[in-house]
Amino acid sequence: MTPLDKRLLILDDDITVARTIGFVAEGMGFFVRCVDAPQAFFDAVASMAPSHIAIDLIMPGMDGVEVMRQLALADCQAQVILTSGMGQKVLESAQSTASERGLNILGVLPKPFRSATLRDLLSRDVIPPRKPRLAVATEHVAMVVPPALLEAAIAERRITIVAQPKIELASGRVVGAEILARWKDQELGFVPPDAFVAVAETTGMMRALTMLVLDQSLEWFADSPLRAIGGSIAVNLSTSCLSDVLLADQIQEHCEACGVPAGSLILEITESTAMDRTADTFDTLTRLRLKGFRLSLDDFGTGYSSLAQLARLPLSEIKIDRSFVARLQTSDVSHKIVDATIRLAKGMDLVCVAEGVEDEHVARMLTDMGCALAQGYLFSRPLLVDQFDDWQRARG
Repeated sequence: MTPLDKRLLILDDDITVARTIGFVAEGMGFFVRCVDAPQAFFDAVASMAPSHIAIDLIMPGMDGVEVMRQLALADCQAQVILTSGMGQKVLESAQSTASERGLNILGVLPKPFRSATLRDLLSRDVIPPRKPRLAVATEHVAMVVPPALLEAAIAERRITIVAQPKIELASGRVVGAEILARWKDQELGFVPPDAFVAVAETTGMMRALTMLVLDQSLEWFADSPLRAIGGSIAVNLSTSCLSDVLLADQIQEHCEACGVPAGSLILEITESTAMDRTADTFDTLTRLRLKGFRLSLDDFGTGYSSLAQLARLPLSEIKIDRSFVARLQTSDVSHKIVDATIRLAKGMDLVCVAEGVEDEHVARMLTDMGCALAQGYLFSRPLLVDQFDDWQRARG
């Protein structure tokens, strides 16, 4: 970033704090402007197009949370620092909301602050979110997926798969891939997975969808370079499928038909499964483990399962949800949750996987904390399976 690009806009009604922030920023080559009221702030956003913004959460007339909401609606691309004397947890809660709205959050600055902390924040280069999550969620809910179209897509095998690499952090080796379903319909265009999976769940098509994805995954993996190096694939299992007591036998049959050993297949379940206390579900999970399949708990930390419930599940792996990984550098609470999850996994003799790793520094932090595996855009986006093979070969 050149000096002409470094423009900091400060919104704070405490002139002493604003001047202190401005003094530090000017020393780093920023052009600085301070305002103490929301209207003047939004006028300045429009006129100066700041590269960076510092917002005090407690402002008369309009608090910082509302200011951030307005910035998100205006598609503001500035990198944002949140300041407040209300304490770290309040700041991190506001940070989480702002990130969900698609703002580029550099971090939080609790008052009183040290100049070195501010310099560190201003030196960072945040990775802009690909899409605002709340906007994505709204889009998914708004899309109407006719069940008949989905049923035809499953029957005609028009649901396809992509694979995202899983990397061993200590060595950088590719050790596996998570399989994800994709659907591009002639009428609807690209259909978000959340949308068609929800329809499959509510119309009794989840079993057929799961077996289609499993079959495609095994057919690819059987002759893939990933299998040749002793890797594995992970496929998601819906809770509704687990109530079928014959599921374990049928998955075994599909693996045998493709010549894939059970130990090469990881079946991912969500925390909602841990809350399902039905005997059939636990019977199915136990039978899957007895047959040699591995079980992974996906999005760990986002549900409401207790440690007692987790202890009952015959797990092999825990995956740390991307929401904690994304805030690892900026949130003390997220850092503690990630660290505790890694320690929990080690204590329970489970493999720990970090999802959503997009930054080299985050990858190093996870390695230092003892996390075994990771996946995310730092390594690769989800790839068509042929592209995955080429990508793996290119890595050597």
